[in-house]
Amino acid sequence: MIADIFVTSPDREVTKIIEKIKKDLKLDLAVAETSFEDAVSLIKGLMEREPGCIKIIASGGATLELLRKEIPHTQMVNIHPTEYDILLAMTKARRYSEKIGLFVAGSEDTQVFENLCSLLNLCGRVYVYNSWHDLRKQVEKAHRDGIKVALGVGDRISDYVKKSGLLCISATAGERTIRNALSVAKEMLDSLPEFRLKKELNPKGFTAKYKFSDIVHTDKKMSLVIEKARKYSNTDCTVLIKGESGTGKELLAQSMHNEHKLRSQGPFVAINCAALDNNLFKSELFGYAEGSFTGAVKGGKPGLIELAGGGTLFLDEIGKLKFEQQGNLLRVLQEKEVRRIGSDRLIPLDVRVIAASNENLSELVKKGVFREDLYFRLSVLKLDIPPLRERKEDIREQTLFFLDEFSERYGKSIYSFPARIFQRLSAPAWPGNSRQLGHLIERCIVLASQEEEAAEIISELLDEEFAESVWPAGSEENAQDKISVNISTLAEMNTEIVRRIRDKAKLTNSELALKLGISRPTLTKMLNCSTTCLPDKITQSLRPLSTNNS
Repeated sequence: MIADIFVTSPDREVTKIIEKIKKDLKLDLAVAETSFEDAVSLIKGLMEREPGCIKIIASGGATLELLRKEIPHTQMVNIHPTEYDILLAMTKARRYSEKIGLFVAGSEDTQVFENLCSLLNLCGRVYVYNSWHDLRKQVEKAHRDGIKVALGVGDRISDYVKKSGLLCISATAGERTIRNALSVAKEMLDSLPEFRLKKELNPKGFTAKYKFSDIVHTDKKMSLVIEKARKYSNTDCTVLIKGESGTGKELLAQSMHNEHKLRSQGPFVAINCAALDNNLFKSELFGYAEGSFTGAVKGGKPGLIELAGGGTLFLDEIGKLKFEQQGNLLRVLQEKEVRRIGSDRLIPLDVRVIAASNENLSELVKKGVFREDLYFRLSVLKLDIPPLRERKEDIREQTLFFLDEFSERYGKSIYSFPARIFQRLSAPAWPGNSRQLGHLIERCIVLASQEEEAAEIISELLDEEFAESVWPAGSEENAQDKISVNISTLAEMNTEIVRRIRDKAKLTNSELALKLGISRPTLTKMLNCSTTCLPDKITQSLRPLSTNNS
């Protein structure tokens, strides 16, 4: 719940709007549905646990007044309904009655409401409250005054008003108003000294997007890794992350960077060591002085290590560094200073190093292809990310996450799969881990139009992704009469057999039904669902088929 910008929301609808704007503006923002003393208590508690964590507070009405009084040294933004927002609410209220009451939290200016009442020929009254106790009294007073429709903000006000027999119309700030307020909050945040410094340190956009909360998992093994990573975050020791391709090594590294109290304000510079050209290695990493070689930029150029100053240097695929390059890097890490090519000036470094590899570096040391001294320099702290096949519980959670992400990206409404599909997704070894799973789900979303169709498509994509030939090379003649299936339940294998026969023989459904000796409706049912509920004659009709399990 901790973020640079903290927003209080009166109800669920406003929260949805705030979350949408958060994505649009890419804000580091937390929102909570709270108000009055509850909001003050919540925010003060967060700031006491982690001083300086909340830079800007956005709120409105009496809640904002209380926050300004109790937390005076924090910058705040007022989210207040505009004249247009109030006019919309009043126009809607006029359909039901001319006697309306506006419930206002705090000392907000009510002149706009009074002017609009005169313009719309409405009999309107204002009821001011500063606590929930005040609100109950004001609702009772409005009822005695003969008010029929109440304008207010928030679910709690709506509940009070409805219990008294009045109709409640929401007079909350609209999306445009909230967007403008949050844009102001973003500008205020960017103007703070530490954020101006962060922009200066990140001239090329060297930023870390992800936090620990972005790591989708439920598995206990992964939870232990994250717990250990959190403890490592606020140290300046080097960290070595080991994990297969696609397990999320950089995601973990970025999370550790953003968790660091000081370095999170600095750059996060990621270097793919496997992509470093041997000729450009030194100039890219260490930089160069003006005139050091033909084509050198006037004034020289800082290297990537120098640009990471004050932040984090992430060395991905560290095991791919050539032996000579390893020696150059080791000296920089040991001395904590860098010398640009063509310069005699040593530049001191203040950088935290996180390295990652999908290889076993200790084995590379034994083989003599990785320096032992560099290995020990990098592995002060270690993290080992388990592959996806060892944390099956995460497959369902990550699948749902990818469905949401890609449905939103491609404008689809595909948010889940049938249980049988989740069972199939849990069966493969997933050598590409979460990256491979995400790519498969994305292909499915691109191809499918609706959830019913998506279940069939993902099944076919799984067949394509993990199908392997089980007959010897060159035995094409024998292969014509064979198919391979993934081992699962008998019912699922029967269904997969039918699909593969249809695809291999290029038969129509009518021809396939005739070949299998079953009716067309039975075949359709079999292709569209699990066979656990199908008649025994289907299973019997499949027994003569020759299959090889893969």
